[in-house]
Amino acid sequence: MKAYVPLFLLVLTLIPVAAFPSSVSLQWDPSTDPDLAGYRVYYQANSPVQPFAGSGAVEGAAPIDVSTGTTASISGLDPRNSYYFAVTAYNASGAESIYSNVVQVKEMVPPVVGIISPAPNVTVTGSVAVNVSAVDNVGVTNAELYANGKFLAGGNSAPYVFNWPTASLAPGQYTLTAKAYDAAGNVGTAEQVVFVSGDAAAPTVTITAPSNNKQVSGIVTVTAGATDNVGVTGLALYDNSTLVYAANQSPLSYNWNTATAGAGSHTLVVIASDAAGNAGSSSVTVTVSNDVTSPSVNILSPSSSTLSNANLKVSASAKDNVAVVRMEVYLDGALLLGTNSGSISASAKVAAGVHTVAVNAYDAAGNKGSRTVSVIR
Repeated sequence: MKAYVPLFLLVLTLIPVAAFPSSVSLQWDPSTDPDLAGYRVYYQANSPVQPFAGSGAVEGAAPIDVSTGTTASISGLDPRNSYYFAVTAYNASGAESIYSNVVQVKEMVPPVVGIISPAPNVTVTGSVAVNVSAVDNVGVTNAELYANGKFLAGGNSAPYVFNWPTASLAPGQYTLTAKAYDAAGNVGTAEQVVFVSGDAAAPTVTITAPSNNKQVSGIVTVTAGATDNVGVTGLALYDNSTLVYAANQSPLSYNWNTATAGAGSHTLVVIASDAAGNAGSSSVTVTVSNDVTSPSVNILSPSSSTLSNANLKVSASAKDNVAVVRMEVYLDGALLLGTNSGSISASAKVAAGVHTVAVNAYDAAGNKGSRTVSVIR
């Protein structure tokens, strides 16, 4: 039976070396025991449970006797495994110390990464689904996607499919880099070169009012909307190629005065643009037919220019090619009565002298008809 005695406290460290992953270099503090006979290196794969009983190293199975030196190189290890190491000291009588501190060398196999799609050197546009494959001997903990070094997205579970929006990117060559990590911190990468064509999609425009081939008059509200795969940056309204209104976002709404546009056929065009300079348009044709005919006024009374007493009675009617919407009676320039119809009757007491009676009629287009008479009392 082996005897374990606390000969000393060993401090075990790893020596950083740019070595093949299957080789590990160890170093520890020397013992001050005058009866020191040597050191033994213990190792084991994938488990910290003691005692270590590893095997497979070129130097042999655990424990490995390394004489009285304070360094050791253990080679022939499987880089797919994590290894745990400890050192003991023993004296000439065969007594052996307890384990030193335990050091771990994590498995060194990085994940295997690939970019499944898009294919190399293809030209892409719009929203691109980038499909990344990642496998590891232990397990992938996270995958990430970069474009020209800029982080795009990440995920911690398969499938690793990331959305890459390219519509707003400048045309040209881009390098996609996929990275995958495992729990030991190993990183696997894959790169793929693709080409971005840029945003070639024009905005879609819809004119919601007025409708096509409609006859219009007066103030007409023109409304339109636009959509784009990236975003609409501007809208412009044209009347027969003349710019009448511009807006920097959708929707567009504009009150168009057809009275100043002139009678006849008008083509209304709405053009929408995006940041890439793509433009989309929609148009409607309307016919402007404004009412320019004034109502005609007929004063029924007073029928004589002479009044026999102070009682003035006024009655009148009006006609229009469309419709009379209002009539007004003025006496000596002051409004006596108004009504929203095509006829009117009013009365007033007047003093001796000459008086002016005016009757005005209006239609919906704002045209005005007028008739004036003078009476003497």
